[in-house]
Amino acid sequence: MVYAFNLHGTLFWDDNDWIVNNPAVHSLSWESIKFWFTHNTLAGIGLKSNYYRPFLFFTFAINYVIGGVKPFGYHLLSNLIHIGNAILVFYLLNLATKKRLVAFLAALFFIIHPLQTEAVSYISGRGDPQNVLFMLLALLLFFLAERGGLPWKSWRRWLSLGFLILALLSRETAIIFPLLLMVFYVAFTPHLLRTDALRETEGKSAKGAGFLSGERFLRSLKTAFIKALPYFTVVFIYGILRLTVLNFKNVLDFYDQPNIYSSHLYVRLFTFLKVLLVYFKLLFVPVGLHMERGMDPQLSFWKWPVWFGGLVIAGIIVVLFALYKKERDTVLNPKPQIPNLNQTPNPKKDWKLEIGNWKFPKISDFRVWFFGIGWFFIALAPVSGITPINALIYEHWLYLPMIGFWFIAAFYLAKILKFFRDKNSIFYFLLSIFLAGYFVFFGWQSIKRNILWSNPLQFYENILKYEPDSVRINNNVGNLYYNEGDIAKAEEYYRKAVTGEDIFPQPHFNLGSILQARGDIFGAIQEYKKAIELDPNFYYAYQNLTSIYAQQGDLDNAILMLEKLKELRPQDPRILYNLGLVYFTQGKKDLARENLNLALKFSANDPQTAAEAQKLLGGLGK
Repeated sequence: MVYAFNLHGTLFWDDNDWIVNNPAVHSLSWESIKFWFTHNTLAGIGLKSNYYRPFLFFTFAINYVIGGVKPFGYHLLSNLIHIGNAILVFYLLNLATKKRLVAFLAALFFIIHPLQTEAVSYISGRGDPQNVLFMLLALLLFFLAERGGLPWKSWRRWLSLGFLILALLSRETAIIFPLLLMVFYVAFTPHLLRTDALRETEGKSAKGAGFLSGERFLRSLKTAFIKALPYFTVVFIYGILRLTVLNFKNVLDFYDQPNIYSSHLYVRLFTFLKVLLVYFKLLFVPVGLHMERGMDPQLSFWKWPVWFGGLVIAGIIVVLFALYKKERDTVLNPKPQIPNLNQTPNPKKDWKLEIGNWKFPKISDFRVWFFGIGWFFIALAPVSGITPINALIYEHWLYLPMIGFWFIAAFYLAKILKFFRDKNSIFYFLLSIFLAGYFVFFGWQSIKRNILWSNPLQFYENILKYEPDSVRINNNVGNLYYNEGDIAKAEEYYRKAVTGEDIFPQPHFNLGSILQARGDIFGAIQEYKKAIELDPNFYYAYQNLTSIYAQQGDLDNAILMLEKLKELRPQDPRILYNLGLVYFTQGKKDLARENLNLALKFSANDPQTAAEAQKLLGGLGK
């Protein structure tokens, strides 16, 4: 119901580059498939990026083949993936804990939280829910194989590895999966727990034999690591490929020019401490949501709120250690029990239940916190600043981490509800009403966000209320007005964009296009050159400069621009044809013939260019 409100939202922003204007996703041909697996996400429009997501593009191509750029199919598939993730969250947590209410509350928080709309309603953001879907499937199959004691020749284990590969091909952040698996294994795989009764039965001493003794806990981590080794191997191979043959730009640094944030790890970690507080606030009270959040790099630990973020992490560590110590002491020194003479002694009395030969221990506070906190921070690790990525904070980065966060909250909510219910307290009714209202609030906020995502202009204007100087948003609003024919309004927003943090080529290019159409050729050339200065690989500026120089008769500069375009897009038949045409005009027949033959070679999907190239080659003679 909540996500039905995005089904007719238009494609916009990065959707234009990734889908609408990207011929690479307009078919399911073998050529397209090869292109996805050998190029970065922006190669289809002649640009470079750090992203490599071939299986994500496969789902885009399915949508395009079925419905073109009509938005309904795209949103329907993204919504279904998100719903599938919530069902998997419920199923996994219920399977691992046997606490249905805990699993239900955690999954409900996950599916209707307003922060999720940035990953679900934004079609180019589908990489988040899609890679989470495959990671959860991989984890589920691993868990089922472990429960059944299945060997590695089992289809479940191999299929689990296959789902990890699909997750990696959907979004790069799936590299953290082996660590998530280890946390899940240590927290919920029950063979690790040995009660005092079982130790006595097996003739073992209490010292160091409990699950939470230091020796046993470290042994459990070692076992988890060994279990995760096949997954680490897959991630390692993927990492080598991404750093070598699939390193299209700079995988480990998203910044073309070094800056204080990209150059210093301590700055990135201090900044993350501040970002962390924002995340916690948004998880509890998701209001004022918007993309493109501004965040200044933090240069000192002693600046508010960086030091407070450090205190929060220190507090979490203290709580974990205290729960660990309490659990260890409880296991090694259990409270004496008054014997029941009418009951047959049961050495397995501390086990919650048994299914076949698979035992389920009681879920302790430490195990809850270990899983929740471990999952939260591991899932955030790729965007924590360990490597300099393209932004400091995004709401959709909480898509996967919030599972751990809400699992802890759901565990204690279920505990409190049970306590009040058992006592027939009115607080049970009051807390139930509060929870219902809280979920209604989340659902209503998500509906409002989905409606906003369906209107690009209102969406961008909403962001500008919070981030009035955002270069990208001012440029995008300018694009909307330009497409509507309001050139004056478009120029106003482009001017705002270039007076802000001048690091993007797009607003300069857009201003250049307006000036060129107005007849201000000199001004247009200056804007195009500025765009190239900011991004030497920005395809569109070279294209328009080529047109201007050719119209002016300045063929030498036109050739310089075309040669650069050829370097950026070596298989674009139109560029090769134009270069051959200019060389033909200059009388350089050999160079003309070379480029025209290349144009013919790559013009299988462009019959018009092929015909023109063939005609021009005929004019060159044998």
